[in-house]
Amino acid sequence: MKALSICLISPRFEPSFWGREYALPLLPGDKRAWMVAGGLPLLAALVPAPHSVTLIDEAVEPIDFEALKSFDVIGLTGMIVQRDRMRDILLGLRNHDAQVIVGGPYASIDEGFFDGLCDAIFVGEADTTWPAYIDTLAQGQTPEYRHEQATKTDMTTVPQARFDLMKGRHYVSASLQYSRGCPFTCEFCDIIVIFGRRPRVKDPAQVIAELDQVRKAGFDNCFVVDDNFIGNKVAVKKLLPEIIAWQEKHGYPLTLSTEATINLADDPELLDLMCRANFRDVFIGIESPRTASLAETRKLQNVRGDPMADKLARIRDAGIVVSAGFIVGFDEDDADIFAEQLKFIDDNTIGQAALGTLFALPKTPLHDRLAAEGRLRPDDPMCNFEPKQMSRHALVSGSAETQRQLYQAEAFFGRIRRNLAPPSRLLAQRARLHGAQAGWSKRMRQAMQTCGVNVVIAVKLGQAIWRDGPLWAGLAVYVREYRKMPRGLMSLRSFLTLCALHWHHHLLTRNAAASARDGISLYGAAPVADSDISAA
Repeated sequence: MKALSICLISPRFEPSFWGREYALPLLPGDKRAWMVAGGLPLLAALVPAPHSVTLIDEAVEPIDFEALKSFDVIGLTGMIVQRDRMRDILLGLRNHDAQVIVGGPYASIDEGFFDGLCDAIFVGEADTTWPAYIDTLAQGQTPEYRHEQATKTDMTTVPQARFDLMKGRHYVSASLQYSRGCPFTCEFCDIIVIFGRRPRVKDPAQVIAELDQVRKAGFDNCFVVDDNFIGNKVAVKKLLPEIIAWQEKHGYPLTLSTEATINLADDPELLDLMCRANFRDVFIGIESPRTASLAETRKLQNVRGDPMADKLARIRDAGIVVSAGFIVGFDEDDADIFAEQLKFIDDNTIGQAALGTLFALPKTPLHDRLAAEGRLRPDDPMCNFEPKQMSRHALVSGSAETQRQLYQAEAFFGRIRRNLAPPSRLLAQRARLHGAQAGWSKRMRQAMQTCGVNVVIAVKLGQAIWRDGPLWAGLAVYVREYRKMPRGLMSLRSFLTLCALHWHHHLLTRNAAASARDGISLYGAAPVADSDISAA
């Protein structure tokens, strides 16, 4: 058996809500990506001995195509927003002797896109097919072109990700996967297409071992990348006490965040456990304030029980900040939907809101329905279907303008401010939790670090504003918003971090609005419309 040299690549993203690319240069340290590309270290862990693995996250380091000639196998994984960059990389590898393979979320739903560009393709999960492919190649045999597992992966068999192969110092946050699959049936979503409707989970011991690994790698933030962390509530209630005990044992070293469905609000026990486990933020796919639009797309979990506004309030009152995803372009949406989205986000004080146009992903029920109705427009990179109550141009330009309005400084900081204004149960819950977490020595270390961090962010932010336009006018906006913040409820460091995030969203949405006016896609492909983004 030949020992193979393997290189796995995650292509760079164009600037996005999730990437926070414009905020990264404003943070202390040499941060180049917001979150570890979780697929790479897991794929590395699945490589059997005696083969060697090199990981390249293009968000962190450039690809040296000449150096790639030394590898036996070169693999790419990516999502739809990386599609065009994946194609560029594959074209650049045509003169290499290596076996070139692709996999991941986009390859799983649009195999035809990669015809003629690779030697093998992996569809869906690859926890068994990927090691088998390597064994076949190492034995001198010719592997098949297409690889798809016959059964879904048993998550209790998944090995620990190889974070030791990642350049951890360049990331803001680690990533960890606990489960795969979602029990719901949203029409536009590809999650159930790839992972199925039965959530499969890891054992608590596996998760604790990975948290140890994340901590030892030097991270203090970790995003649990599950598309629905609470898809299996019975299992997650067994996991969270283990995480709480781990956090208490180690002095709460990790701040956690995740994605979940809004029915989280209906389970007080689960909310309390998540808060005690130090989950600070949760991303929720709200999609639309219109009941008719939610019913149309089968987002039924959002219309059951009391109003979404009440559910969001309960999550915040439990001590967890809500960010959320919204979609425009459903058949029930007319031109009034843009103002309705703005009002809902503002009324519910959702600081960070990702709003995008609906996109018909291949293999989804939405794609099948629109194809049957003759409404797909695959050649349009901005909107790949014909909306029912407005033109494609009106949908794209209206979405971009709504995003721009969401991240005007007064609107963004106003939502944050109203979240904190007394009487804030969120802050009261946080104070109760943090008081138990932070001993005197920890508070002193944090205080000593804060001053230097504040200076770094302030200076870098000033430089960014100066490069973009009038320095004093830009700084005056942030000074004015800081003065409006309730006194004693937000530290200067927290506010400056929010300024960095706002700067990112300001540039992102401004550029998106300009591109929509010019009919140019920022992404090469249309923006991802599924707010429950797969991080596999």
